[in-house]
Amino acid sequence: MENKSKVPAVEKADRIFNYLYYNEAATQAEIARELNISKASVNRLLSLLLELRYLSIEDKKYSLGEKFYFFANKYERYTLIKNISRPYLEELSLKFKETFKMNILEEDKIRTIAKVESSDLIKIPVSENAIFPLHAGAASKLLICQLSNAKLDKLLEKTLPKYTENTITDREELKKELIKINSRKISFDNMEHSEKIKAVAVPVLNKNNRIIAAMSCPCFPERWNEERMGKIAKAMEKACSEIGKRLEYF
Repeated sequence: MENKSKVPAVEKADRIFNYLYYNEAATQAEIARELNISKASVNRLLSLLLELRYLSIEDKKYSLGEKFYFFANKYERYTLIKNISRPYLEELSLKFKETFKMNILEEDKIRTIAKVESSDLIKIPVSENAIFPLHAGAASKLLICQLSNAKLDKLLEKTLPKYTENTITDREELKKELIKINSRKISFDNMEHSEKIKAVAVPVLNKNNRIIAAMSCPCFPERWNEERMGKIAKAMEKACSEIGKRLEYF
């Protein structure tokens, strides 16, 4: 019964991956012989895995391809950003008694990869690995503001989901907002994703001035005033600048 639930092609691919991981490289004949898989099956699998970049080939020998390294580096990059940013998030949270979080763009969604909640009893809770929409929220808008027009059209519907009365639901109107955000390198959420939460977000930039992450501070409206949020935003900008420099070092 257990064997019937397996997908033969996937199982064979898994065996090939494991074999190449431990042997680094091998010919098609060696893979077929060592794994006891028919030459025809190996030929079809290797061709497909090569096309999908799970494998690479040199001098007729196959090895694990760039897609594995992309997945590994992506995980390492997120872990690095998380570890470097956490002390800064803690310092900001202690100073301003607010919740601070670090967010990244992951394919078609925004993900929180690090957060430090306020020590106050009344606070805004945020789950680590929380997911947010692309078009609503300070960090969300900041993280998509440098995407091309074509990419935005691919990711965003013409009419976007409405969460509150302040949510921008027209794609073209959102694009105009994104141009301003990219110019200013700061983004605000005026209760666009939640009726009871405002927020400010600033970017972590690489050496080419590209946004690689966004630090945000969600805040209850009654705690929001221009002078206080200006101080918070300035402190966040300083922290993000230092985080960016440390990331460049690594």
